[in-house]
Parts: sequence; structure tokens; C-alpha cells
Amino acid sequence: MKTQKMFYHLILCILTDIVKQDRQTFTSFAKIKIKAVICYIRAIRFIRRICIGIFLLILSFVVMITGFIFLHVSFLYYFPLSKEVKALVIFSLGIFYFLVPLGVLLYFTSQRFWMKFSKANTLIRKVLSTVSEDKK
Repeated sequence: MKTQKMFYHLILCILTDIVKQDRQTFTSFAKIKIKAVICYIRAIRFIRRICIGIFLLILSFVVMITGFIFLHVSFLYYFPLSKEVKALVIFSLGIFYFLVPLGVLLYFTSQRFWMKFSKANTLIRKVLSTVSEDKK
């Protein structure tokens, strides 16, 4: 809840700054709305980059844990199984440890996810619909 208030305060500060800065330049409220949406999208991009950085830190931690996982692979090496079974188990673990984090990384860093998560799509539609109504 506190983060949401801070975010709304940030948007309010951006809007007041835009109105103060460009009072003579802008003639319609629709242009101010468009500029506010652009600032909102830039803020989302900034937050997205921060989250990607945090995610990459977590990913490096996961790589460290993967080293631990290879310990059990090395123990598997000493089990009395045939080489084919050992190779199949190690190959399966390797594919699993690679594809699952890759899928998670691709999903959470995609622009489509961030547009849905921030509800920027609906905001853009609302602003563009009000702009088209203002022109009429």
C-alpha cells in the first residue's frame, strides 16, 4: 500500500512538473495526457530494468546452487549403475536445470509481461480514446 501511494505521488509530481514546464506550449489537455503516458511508460521501463538486474543477481545465486547440484551428479558417478543409465540421468538433469530457469527468465523479462503487469495497455487505450474524443 505504501509503494502504491509513493507511485501515485511520483506520477502527480511528474504531471505537475509537465504542466508548469510546458504551460505555454501545450494547448490541450490531451497532449498533457499523452506526455504523462510517455513518462509512465519510461518509469515502467526503468522499473523493468531494475527488476531484470535483481533477477540476474538471483540467477547468479541459482548458478551457485547448480554447483551444489552437480555434487549429487558426482555422487551418481560412483553409484553401481551402467554408464548408459548414468549418462541418461545426467543428461536429463542438465536439460531440466537449463530449460526451467531459461523459461522463467524469458517470461519475466518480456515486454509483453511488463505491459500487462503495469496495465500500461489499458492506460494507452484510455488516453488514446480520450484524445480521439477531444478532437471531435
